[in-house]
Amino acid sequence: MNPAVVTHVSHSEYKEGESLAEMIREDLVAERIAIETYREVVSFFGEKDPTSRRLIEEILATEEEHADEFAKLLAKIEPAPKPETHESVKQATSH
Repeated sequence: MNPAVVTHVSHSEYKEGESLAEMIREDLVAERIAIETYREVVSFFGEKDPTSRRLIEEILATEEEHADEFAKLLAKIEPAPKPETHESVKQATSH
């Protein structure tokens, strides 16, 4: 498993993050791309090959768990900004 080869045949583009949050965000993007790919494969198999479809569905479920874990971790490391209140917007524009 040569990393140089993996980056060329992968469904997602690999970018190096400079911070932990950026690395997790890139991993989350890659997981979501994998999820979409597995969903397409499940649709492709449909009822034609239920055994393969079930196998891919299990992999898909695992990838969805990974994405959830990355999203939770990212939220802990980099909390979402608090929404602006009417009062804070009013104060910012009055200066």
